[in-house]
Amino acid sequence: MQSKDGRPFVIALSGGSGSGKSTVVDALVERIGADRAAVISEDGYYWPLSHYDGVVDAIDYDDPAAKEVLRLYRDIEHLKRGEAIDMPVYDYKAHDRSTAVCRVEPAPVILLEGIHALSMPQLMPLIDFRIYVDTPDDLRLARRLRRDVLERGRDVDDVLAQYLGTVRPAHYRFTFPAKFQADLVIADEGLPAYGDVKPSEAALERMLAPILERLSSYGLV
Repeated sequence: MQSKDGRPFVIALSGGSGSGKSTVVDALVERIGADRAAVISEDGYYWPLSHYDGVVDAIDYDDPAAKEVLRLYRDIEHLKRGEAIDMPVYDYKAHDRSTAVCRVEPAPVILLEGIHALSMPQLMPLIDFRIYVDTPDDLRLARRLRRDVLERGRDVDDVLAQYLGTVRPAHYRFTFPAKFQADLVIADEGLPAYGDVKPSEAALERMLAPILERLSSYGLV
């Protein structure tokens, strides 16, 4: 379960905010095996607020410039060399990087997940397989609203203002174009059970099928 150069196989999985990336990654870990897969959350690499010297009003969290790309690059490099990393953790309620870190041990398969996972050119030489989750805008917005209001304690008007002001424009500037550079595009059918915003089990299986087929052809599952 390694790349052609004998090192761990890096899969980058991107898509717009609320596209279901994390759901797909969790399902892939189950199929690959938790002891054989390491997950890197791109969100942990948001610059801490201290990086901005107190001027935070103009931060665009949906621009790749908001991420500490060099540290992310080096962490992937370490994992590919078989070395553990201390992955930074983002505190969504504080809107800042946490002082805590998450120890990530090396594994045969590395899963990088985030809206910019395919939009940072510096990372491309490290990635072996690129996946884009293509989800309708209305479903992504519904998921983002539910998540930010119920899980992160935010106000609906604030979530919508951010979505229209920065999230949507940045999606079409940075994230969406990466769809056309992906090795595989999977479609979220947008057919959850009534009242739910997550994919149904059947829909998730259909999303996973082409990924698992491709990974099987590489001898990875």
